[in-house]
Amino acid sequence: MVLLSRVPAARDLVPGLGVFAGPLGILLLAVGVALALARTWQWRIRVSMPPTWVLFAVPAVIASAVGVRYVSQVEASGDEIDYLLMAQSLWREGDLDLRDNFARGDHLEYVGGLDHMPGGTHRADGRPYPTHSAGLSLLLAPVYAVGRRKACVVFLSLVAASLGILVRDLARRAGADEEAALVAWAAAVGPPVFFYAYFIYTEVVVALVVALALRLLLSSPGVGGALLAALALSALPWLHARMPLTAAALGAFAVVRLRGRARWVFVAAAGVMAAAYLGYQHAVFGRLTPLASYGGTVPIPMAHRTPGRTLVGLFLDRGFGLLPYAPVFLLGLAGLPLLLGRRQRHRWAYALAGLAVLLPVLAWKNWWGFSPPARFTVPLVPVLATALGVRLAASPGRGLARWRWPLVAGGFALALFMSAEPRAMRMIGARDGPPKAFEMLGGEPSLSRYLPHLSSRAGTTQPPWGPPAAEGRVAAVCGAGLLGLLALDRLARSRDGVDRWFRGLALPLLLFLAVSVAVDRWARAEGDAAPPPAAGDGARP
Repeated sequence: MVLLSRVPAARDLVPGLGVFAGPLGILLLAVGVALALARTWQWRIRVSMPPTWVLFAVPAVIASAVGVRYVSQVEASGDEIDYLLMAQSLWREGDLDLRDNFARGDHLEYVGGLDHMPGGTHRADGRPYPTHSAGLSLLLAPVYAVGRRKACVVFLSLVAASLGILVRDLARRAGADEEAALVAWAAAVGPPVFFYAYFIYTEVVVALVVALALRLLLSSPGVGGALLAALALSALPWLHARMPLTAAALGAFAVVRLRGRARWVFVAAAGVMAAAYLGYQHAVFGRLTPLASYGGTVPIPMAHRTPGRTLVGLFLDRGFGLLPYAPVFLLGLAGLPLLLGRRQRHRWAYALAGLAVLLPVLAWKNWWGFSPPARFTVPLVPVLATALGVRLAASPGRGLARWRWPLVAGGFALALFMSAEPRAMRMIGARDGPPKAFEMLGGEPSLSRYLPHLSSRAGTTQPPWGPPAAEGRVAAVCGAGLLGLLALDRLARSRDGVDRWFRGLALPLLLFLAVSVAVDRWARAEGDAAPPPAAGDGARP
């Protein structure tokens, strides 16, 4: 493959070979050599579970180091500015009236050059108010007081490390063995969670709350556990307006699951917290709805952003999808039928959590944004990582399970590469162009050519700014390849002949070549050039 990528005649016939003419080709050779040596010397890697403190400390230290370096060099951006200014206002004045904070320049501590105060909506009395929920800022207020923005990313790094521990326990409870639970832990602390340990958004905290609620409710808690679960779920609406459905779904599961005094304590605590939240919404906005800050309605997607397109984009989009940046979650998708199957006692808890997190995103206006990849799939990590552990436990040495550690390593390596030069902003999803990381790693053409760009406005000159038809065709090709791979994995669990395809590089390389030929000959046969972004559609909203 690497040699053919440098032969003009071969690249004319199969342009996708050019991807391996860059650093990816060197990586491919290294993986090939490692596989050959492993076969020749019959290496066997036996992994044992490290102590819990190690599993907590390692990701916390790495994420904190990367995060502190990032915030030392790059200004806050996007929603981060709102959350930080709200945290300052809560700590210094005990309110969410940001006018005085903006007037005296509190935001200059982390961003300069703002020409208007962050806002987006108004209170019932007409005063400006942030669109975003106040829960994260309330958590960060004392943290910001201690060490400003650097302390905030250290705090989020600790949250991400805690999420990994909870996911490991969930995977064990679902039937994963020691190594499978360790892979689930690695998936949970790697990308995309890793990115949001140093970007100040709500996603990692939401994922931790979902994981904590699942962990408590699935362990037959007593009164204390039921109370903690109620408080955890009650925190979700305060973190984001998309989260009340998740709180309600897991709350309904808790009412069915719990017994005796634990059930009544849960109902009472959750009821009081729900009343307090709705009372707050009414007092501030004059509306009894979690969507009050959005005018009482869901921010409806533009015409071309249908739920189906959004669902594909959440997993495959080249700038904002999950799998291009965290390929280990292929195993999570493969494990979902097992996690939600009849043999799993707690399948309804995971089904409700996954659907409740996903459904609001499918109806949301902007599942993309000025943020790292896979922002809106971060709260799904507890479910997907647990499914990953179940898949590995079912057939630990067959099919996709053979790729578990290379997939983990590949995701971590890409995340560290994207974070290596903070000012280059490689970790930011590309709204109107190819991702910088993919452009640097691949040859010509770029690897990003073979992934759909479903969040783009490029290719049209009039509303609704629908992406060109080519992106839909690329999505169809990639989706077919993904479904085919998952089907082969299912067969490999029981058929030696199919499992043999997963023992080397033949299957992934042939699959990539098939996708690239389909894209070049059909999906992008007429090219994918697009006009430049319209004025006002730049990188920083």
